[in-house]
Amino acid sequence: MNEPVTYSIPSGMVEAYRGRSLVVRAHDPSEVVRDIPPDEPADISYVQLLGVGPEVDDLVHWGVGIPVDVVMRSPLSEFMQLYRYAKLLENHPVRITVPVVPGFGSAVKMALALNFAVKLEVTGQPGPDLIDELHDVLNLYLYRPTVSQPVEFFHSLFLAFYKWELATLWEIQEEDPARFRYVTDDGQEVAPRHARRGGAACDVVTGAGTAEYRRELLAGGGECAGCEYFAHCGGYFKWPERGYDCAGVRTLFGALSQAAGELHGDVEAYAATRGEARA
Repeated sequence: MNEPVTYSIPSGMVEAYRGRSLVVRAHDPSEVVRDIPPDEPADISYVQLLGVGPEVDDLVHWGVGIPVDVVMRSPLSEFMQLYRYAKLLENHPVRITVPVVPGFGSAVKMALALNFAVKLEVTGQPGPDLIDELHDVLNLYLYRPTVSQPVEFFHSLFLAFYKWELATLWEIQEEDPARFRYVTDDGQEVAPRHARRGGAACDVVTGAGTAEYRRELLAGGGECAGCEYFAHCGGYFKWPERGYDCAGVRTLFGALSQAAGELHGDVEAYAATRGEARA
């Protein structure tokens, strides 16, 4: 059975899309409170606040239990403002979306310290410096005992490796056009942001999703054709420039795969010890 499509819509369009799976976005929490009655929250996956800054007091007691995603634009200059969103945790799960730009690690550390989940927004094809910073954040997620919240896309990839399940970055990042659609402020339904990057060339990842794009990458016989992680990446990091060198990205996948394997070994060793103790 096909998975339902989730639509990212402005808060003022909730009535037009009622009955569908929704991500409701707004620049100010007051827009959400104004446009969506608290006793009629529709089928909202989460509310997305498109910036750090506005007061959130009105949202604290609105739609109790509905997750809130706060999108950062300039992590280095904004991360100290995350304290203001801690009050939302009283009634809402909170995630901070952090763009992968130089210095983004400071915002991730602050968000995790405040007990927020994190989503890493890959805004480009990361160079060596950003790969190093991504490794720092990955190590924080994997090995810092005080971290209790997920960091996406690492979290879902780790679970996929651990459970031997298939999950692609296009799905994890909510960028697969077959599953996610972005509705512009003037009502046009388009592919998600990552798939739209690069202008008209985005046609390769619209409609049914990324299947044709992935087939082209494999048929081209390039880096993707021999990549052991292609089933999980799906060419995500080859968009929009297919000539991008994924050597650094593969080290991230490798670290996640190794950590999942180590956990498997630990779990099996523990189970064996328990079995010996019972015997």
